[in-house]
Amino acid sequence: MVTKKILTTTVLATSLLFSSTSIIYPGYSAEAAQAVNYQLELDKFSSHYAGIIRTLESYTKKIDVAKSENEMMNLYEAYLNYFDDVLEKEAPINPSNTAIVELDEYIYNSLIEVYNSEIDTIDYYNGDLSGEDYKKALKTMETNVAQQEKFFNQTAKSYKSRHRITFSKDMYYLLGENPPAKTEKTSTYKVKSGDTLSAIAKKYNTTVNSLKKLNNLKSHRIYAGQTLKISGTAPKPANSDSENLAKTTTYKVKNGDTLSAIAKKYKMTVNSLRKLNNLKTDMIYVGQALKVSSSAPVNSKGKNADPSKSTTYKVKKGDTLSSIAKKYNTTVSKLKKANKLISDRIYAGEVLKVKGM
Repeated sequence: MVTKKILTTTVLATSLLFSSTSIIYPGYSAEAAQAVNYQLELDKFSSHYAGIIRTLESYTKKIDVAKSENEMMNLYEAYLNYFDDVLEKEAPINPSNTAIVELDEYIYNSLIEVYNSEIDTIDYYNGDLSGEDYKKALKTMETNVAQQEKFFNQTAKSYKSRHRITFSKDMYYLLGENPPAKTEKTSTYKVKSGDTLSAIAKKYNTTVNSLKKLNNLKSHRIYAGQTLKISGTAPKPANSDSENLAKTTTYKVKNGDTLSAIAKKYKMTVNSLRKLNNLKTDMIYVGQALKVSSSAPVNSKGKNADPSKSTTYKVKKGDTLSSIAKKYNTTVSKLKKANKLISDRIYAGEVLKVKGM
């Protein structure tokens, strides 16, 4: 009488010893040589045998949870019948693909070993095989299957390298390996004032938890200037305004200016200009410094306006009076005098006069 414990142990040990890959296709004729499609034939081969082994494993799982001996024996009989049918059918492989032929031989030999071990188990519990002989038979089976598995793995990996193909999930399953994890492309994002993890996650089509995990964050707290890793690539800007807003300069409002006129001058929309400057209304005032697109406005002659003619400049991180003076074709002394600076010290965000000095 075969007990559930022995059956499960034997069959599961069997399936764990299978590590191979590749597959076989119906319709191949052994008489004539065929053209070889290395990737396709390996994929079909692995799908074929992975299907067989998964079916055998499904039987063992059902047997393991059988509620009665009668149910267990019925399942075991179905398992052996399926196993027997599998061994009777020839694998329809392309005889011209010698590596697949070898893989088929290794895995078929392993299946034979396991099937015979099941028969030995039945003989042992029926009293037709001594305990000592049964132990020897199991040890021999395990040794033979391990050897076939080794040959199978070596041939499969050589096949992959030689023909520069990839392994399918079925192939990795047969090899007893996990498919390599997909490496996700990452970019970076510099946190701005007012940003939250939730808003950044939404912008990049990810989740707050993913952001926290990727950046080893213990809480939701982030700060302006912090650089975060972002999975995937940055979202494409919805329009040209989005591209222009990535780089900004400042514009000092003059008498008679309107948001509409300033937006048109810098090839922006009123909404994007309001959003960039956190304006709740269209009201602006003379002397107000507004952030605008860094794209220089086009003058009446169709040529780009000279950036050196800008009236103000907003200091960025890393700027020095010397670098600003050079950019606007002036001197440090003139910059200091125009802006009533006592020293050369300036700070990010400070608005300096750079015209009419």
